Amino acid sequence: MRAGFMEKPGKIYYTQSREPMIERDTDVKIQVKAAGICGSEVHAFHGKHPFRIPPVVSGHEFAGVVVETGKAVTKYKPGDRVTAEPQYGCGKCKACLSGRYNICGAKEVLGAGEWSGSFGEFVVVPEKTVVPLGEELSFEQGALIEPLAVGMHAVRQHQVGLEDTVLIIGAGTIGLGVLLCAKACNPKCVITADVSDYNLQKAKEIGSDYAINSQKENLEERVREITGGNGADVTFLAFGNAAVAETAARCTKRGGVISEIAVMPNGVGAPYGWIQNKEITLAGSNMYVYEDFETVVDAIRRRLISTEGFVTQRYPIEEIDKAMEMADKRPEPVIKVMLEF
Repeated sequence: MRAGFMEKPGKIYYTQSREPMIERDTDVKIQVKAAGICGSEVHAFHGKHPFRIPPVVSGHEFAGVVVETGKAVTKYKPGDRVTAEPQYGCGKCKACLSGRYNICGAKEVLGAGEWSGSFGEFVVVPEKTVVPLGEELSFEQGALIEPLAVGMHAVRQHQVGLEDTVLIIGAGTIGLGVLLCAKACNPKCVITADVSDYNLQKAKEIGSDYAINSQKENLEERVREITGGNGADVTFLAFGNAAVAETAARCTKRGGVISEIAVMPNGVGAPYGWIQNKEITLAGSNMYVYEDFETVVDAIRRRLISTEGFVTQRYPIEEIDKAMEMADKRPEPVIKVMLEF
């Protein structure tokens, strides 16, 4: 099959690779039509990801067409237009049994280990992970459901609603996804902060009420001004380091919530003084569950979420090296780089 193969850190190229085959009766084989490049694959390209380790056909944001099914599959047939949740848990641990398989310690993730990912022309996934697109959604929209589901999981986790003022720190792919999902819940106000004017302009275009460049303005002062001195009800960290975490705590209201979505290494200090004093709830948000995918699909169908302008660069799979260079070095403004088969 056609594939983008990450041979070792710093080396990725187009090649013909071994095509994954159906091995279980509940497997579904999908021909990939569009695949996004995630920041985690950029980390893997640099040899800095904990489980996306070269050599590997990586990739986990995709959409395509069912081409074959195992004999026990009942929900899908060849020709169906689908995406898939690129993870599944062990099914036996307490997390899985409670429906929180996204935090299963033994979960499998597409495009890591032996599970060949969506930088290949075909993927094989369990039936339970497959999400139908129907005829309304394009393959490109289908490939965006995964990053949007990351935001939807955090938004649903904290039940963002009509009376909430939401602060999003970081306006990259995940932060903009949080913005789209939060806006679908019609909150009172959404504030987005970043250091890139381009990304902030994107945030304004897709519905942020305020877009603040935190290098040019004092974010805490602006949030207090906007909220009448109260602070944000929910702050989503879509970018993170110690300084950003402290800013988030300063900007969040007393009794508010900080949702930590960004991948931060262990050892980064947390602003415990602010958290304790203001009784802030600090919560992690890890990937998503199936319902988040369904919610995003439904929101796109109902036009509560628009993906227009989200994809900024497109490359054929044969140019995987150029696509990765764009996603990595960003010689021009980038939101999402999409591969096409």
